[in-house]
Amino acid sequence: MTADLRTVSRRSARRLRAMAGSNCPLGERAQDTTLVLLVAVASGVVLTSSYQTGFTHSYVLSLLCALAAAASLVWRRNRPELCVLLAVVATLASDEATALIAASYAVGLYGRSRRALVVGGSALAYVMTRTLTGEVVADPTWRTYMVVLYTVLPAFYGHVVRRQRELKDQLQEQLSHAQAATDHAARFAILEKRTRLAFEIHDTVGHHATFVVLRASGATRQPGLTPQAAEAFHDIQEGAILVMQELRRVIAVLRDDEEACLSGISCDEFLEGLARNMRAVGMDATYTVRGTVRALGARNEALLYRISREALTNAAKYAPGAPVALTLAFEERSATLTVRNDRPLQKQPAGDSGGIGLHSMREAVEAVGGTFVAGPVPDGGYLIQAVITLPPGSTEKE
Repeated sequence: MTADLRTVSRRSARRLRAMAGSNCPLGERAQDTTLVLLVAVASGVVLTSSYQTGFTHSYVLSLLCALAAAASLVWRRNRPELCVLLAVVATLASDEATALIAASYAVGLYGRSRRALVVGGSALAYVMTRTLTGEVVADPTWRTYMVVLYTVLPAFYGHVVRRQRELKDQLQEQLSHAQAATDHAARFAILEKRTRLAFEIHDTVGHHATFVVLRASGATRQPGLTPQAAEAFHDIQEGAILVMQELRRVIAVLRDDEEACLSGISCDEFLEGLARNMRAVGMDATYTVRGTVRALGARNEALLYRISREALTNAAKYAPGAPVALTLAFEERSATLTVRNDRPLQKQPAGDSGGIGLHSMREAVEAVGGTFVAGPVPDGGYLIQAVITLPPGSTEKE
């Protein structure tokens, strides 16, 4: 967790500093420009009553120094140290510190690894320059208060905002990894069945078709065969060859077409493979089937595929590390898919699902005449349950 956060921190720092470069979005440039203008206006207002507190007693000169410090804030994203240095220098002209506050905040938000050293150095420099300007305050408590207000507090707030952004980036990466892990597990479950079907077709049906071709070809060369029989054997041979060509086409479809392969996989087989592959990527997932497995119908099975994948994705996102139990229960007239995770091991802030969503799942289940339930359970876990009505004449699956 700490190593991941450090990696995200470095990425976030590079990204934050790059915002002020040539690739900086127009929205970020607008923010920087607005900040410069606000600091410049605030400095001009404050200086009307404090421009005689530094080396110069001229309002115009004091204002020019304050404006220069404010203008340097356009580099606050990739050069916050320079901004705080110019802001401290500007306070020599007068004790106006609006630019210093903004620059200290920029150091906490965009600064490199030695942010504390920069903030401490700027605070010390500010205190020392007060003696140069003749601004010696007898009360050390008051001077400490001003230093904290101008440098330490803004930098600390910038640091807090920085950490929040880093945590948000880390959460986004976790959500992306959870979605990818579930998608890969589902694809592998399909691939396992797809490969098995292809081998079965190749080894059984293909073998028998080849045998028919060879036997028909040999029969046409038998002595004393009537023309009618020879033509019949020739037709059998051509038909068997067409069967082999069609088999090769079907095998190609099984290898390349996920939707075509799904039509040949029962929901029971898919869920078993999905749970197994989720365990391979680190999730404590178990699968249980109850009752006699029955045919659900293509539409119902496709719907349960989607619900199971989305439910596992949600569990990986919002309850990382918590055990997840998948159950497919068959009754005479219905089938119930239940996905239940235990209490999360760590609290996760809400994020974008990016999937079909609970509302869409509910609508899809109700559209086929089923019922859908989703919500927290008393022990702190979460439950998603879909009850699907079996089609008329549903038979047991062998």
